Amino acid sequence: MFKRDNLEPSEGVILTVKTGLSFSPCQITGFFSIHDTLSDPLKIGSTGAGMSLQQGVTTSVRIKRASQSKIAISFNGKPLANPLVSRTVVREHLERSSETLRVNVSHRGSLPMGCGYGTSGAGALSLSLALNQALGSHLSKIEAAQIAHKAEVKHKTGLGTVTSAFYGGLVIRTRAGAPGIAEVKKVNPSSSLRVVSGAFGPISTSGVLTNSGLRKRINSCGRGLVPLQVKSPETKTLLRLSKRFADCLGLFSPRLRGALAKMERKQIVSSMMMIGESLFTVVQRDLVSEAKASIKSAGLIPVVSKISRQGAVVF
Repeated sequence: MFKRDNLEPSEGVILTVKTGLSFSPCQITGFFSIHDTLSDPLKIGSTGAGMSLQQGVTTSVRIKRASQSKIAISFNGKPLANPLVSRTVVREHLERSSETLRVNVSHRGSLPMGCGYGTSGAGALSLSLALNQALGSHLSKIEAAQIAHKAEVKHKTGLGTVTSAFYGGLVIRTRAGAPGIAEVKKVNPSSSLRVVSGAFGPISTSGVLTNSGLRKRINSCGRGLVPLQVKSPETKTLLRLSKRFADCLGLFSPRLRGALAKMERKQIVSSMMMIGESLFTVVQRDLVSEAKASIKSAGLIPVVSKISRQGAVVF
């Protein structure tokens, strides 16, 4: 996708603008285990399971040669004050280019950040794919996705989101790592199913991933769950194992615990989203109204999502 701006040329600056556009689904993780003892960031990650959502992050990129390198990053039209992950993705791409470039990045998404929807990973993945397109697609799609994964690992904002969002559907990560390194089992659940979720607020992923006590609990609680999900790869199993994991981990705030209890009284199986002060369930389309009402009665704004069968795409 290329176009030339209608601007007056100035000395030393070529005003050819190149653009890229990509979308990555957001992703809800139900349970996971941490695998980050290796030195190679491509082999660091998590095993576990989760689902990609129809909603996600769309990222558009505009680049042009300039006398000085500059990076500007926004989310839903507002400049981001400290976009560590996105900046890291851009810088790795620019290191591979011999040109001095001005880069404008626009992320757009409807789901909140930091609440367990994987918006950071979806933003990093869609950015890396869009920027690779703008730079001439010198990297394969998997290589561009690996840059996003490394940025997430570096800043401890995620371990498995990029890999799951890359493939789409219900993804069981059986070996940790970036796309192309990880081993995954992808399942496409019935199109009649809907994910109904709600978020009270964020929980710091990096705060959890750097807490040694929580890390031990995560790996203890997650032990043995992946083979069970592989054996029975349905969404019902994911919900059941996610609830078992969340109950074991015990990260619930009082209000989230109360909301989950309300869902249980309505006989709707739900669990905490990893990692956010949020809950999710998966129901047939005709039960969406009941699930939404239960989530609303718990003080949350319900979000209804189809399960995205497709992973990240470049337009």
